[in-house]
Amino acid sequence: MRVSIKLTALLLALLMLVSVFVSCDSTDNNVDDESTSGSDTVASTEVETEAEPKTKLPEMNWEGKEYRIIGRLYSEENMTNFEVDRDEMPEDVVGLAVWNRNNALLQKYGIDVVGNLVEKPADEAKVFLEAGDDLYDLLLCQNNKMQPLATAGHFVNINNLNYIDFEQDCWSDYVNSQLNFGGKLYYTSNKFMIQDKHRTWIVWYNRTLSDELKLGRLEQEVFDGTWTMDRMIEISKTCVAEVDGQQGMSSGDRWGVILSNYNNISELCYGCGFRLSDMGSDGYPELVGATDQMLSIIDKFFELVSDSETCFVQGIRLDGDKGSAGTIFREGRAVVMTHALSWLSNLYKVDFEYGVLPAPKYTEEQERYLSIPGISNSSLLAVPATVGDIAFAGFALEAISEEAVDTSYKEYIDTKCKLQVAYDEDMSKCLNIIFDSIVYDITYIDDYGGLCKSFEGMTAGMANTWSRNYDKYKKRAANEIKQIKEAYEKLEY
Repeated sequence: MRVSIKLTALLLALLMLVSVFVSCDSTDNNVDDESTSGSDTVASTEVETEAEPKTKLPEMNWEGKEYRIIGRLYSEENMTNFEVDRDEMPEDVVGLAVWNRNNALLQKYGIDVVGNLVEKPADEAKVFLEAGDDLYDLLLCQNNKMQPLATAGHFVNINNLNYIDFEQDCWSDYVNSQLNFGGKLYYTSNKFMIQDKHRTWIVWYNRTLSDELKLGRLEQEVFDGTWTMDRMIEISKTCVAEVDGQQGMSSGDRWGVILSNYNNISELCYGCGFRLSDMGSDGYPELVGATDQMLSIIDKFFELVSDSETCFVQGIRLDGDKGSAGTIFREGRAVVMTHALSWLSNLYKVDFEYGVLPAPKYTEEQERYLSIPGISNSSLLAVPATVGDIAFAGFALEAISEEAVDTSYKEYIDTKCKLQVAYDEDMSKCLNIIFDSIVYDITYIDDYGGLCKSFEGMTAGMANTWSRNYDKYKKRAANEIKQIKEAYEKLEY
């Protein structure tokens, strides 16, 4: 996908014109939005200094060498790795940003990004990795498909790659720390990865309805650190109203809180700090156990959903009512709704103002807001061990990741996630808060020992059986973690 320098410059200029939003780098939630109307009175004697380049990459020209990426192709854009490349100049804003990002890499470093999207990247990767074939420099694969390939020794330890600079803004120490096992980072995510953010679970909220009900701007509660499960429970109890004229609450009424799926138990519990496993002192995952804190978090979730008259859970409550949570929200009859960020495509024609929120904290004392990506429809990145030019693989990964910060990642947050409507800084702040604290609990992702089954059916049956379910699967999970540790310790790189 080579284009002339003149065309590249034109495209970059076009991107600057349509990108009228603030940089996604700003995540300081304590900065007040002060007026800059007096900025033109600043003395003109200020001396402008040339900003030092952010990158520490050397000036190298790879002379058009292809950077080969394999990712997932799916019938729905929500599942597809759409951050890779474009065969033709696209019309959508994120696609144009990807196009410009890749052409910038070609002009700056002589790197030609070439993507191949397939339905089952993990299966195809297993074949070429076991055969020792040097076919790809980067693999983008579903979260729950990475671990078996890693323990088989099929990935490069990203910590050892030349040119990788974890101090750059494109990387997240928080994410890396959760996926660094025994000092080895075989797969992770960064700001190059958009699809994993597209499939992150969040809370949508109706600002217009919130104002009508005198709740105020819920984003401010996020910034103040007061957006908690207790607040969500309060909204569920105080904002319901009979509006369809039928006896009893139904999908035609107004709700404070609606869950798009009974599996949202994991979204809300992990937002409160729930864990199946955490990093042990030896640098490997270890089971957290059915501690008082974990049990208390489960109890808090059931406090929210146990009353069918105040919390709508799609498909399993309300005596067979089959109303859609998405329909309720689109029709303006819910204050907040849990759903994936990819659901934004359903909001193009709503007649109310809306915003996004992270999952609420357990208490105000909780250090940060926490969110989780979808297990099977989100993606992580890895460098195949069969790569022939390991220096190029490291250089290109760092280059595309750094370039993504102000191109594809920025446009995804500042434009696509705002549906190219009015600019809104609060939404941008909340998205950055969400993306800066994504939780990767490897036991939950890979369902070690079947522990994910500890969640299954609890909401549907309205029975808090988690502790009993946990005891059923914990030994098997602990054995699987032990086997992973033993496999990692045998790997030489």
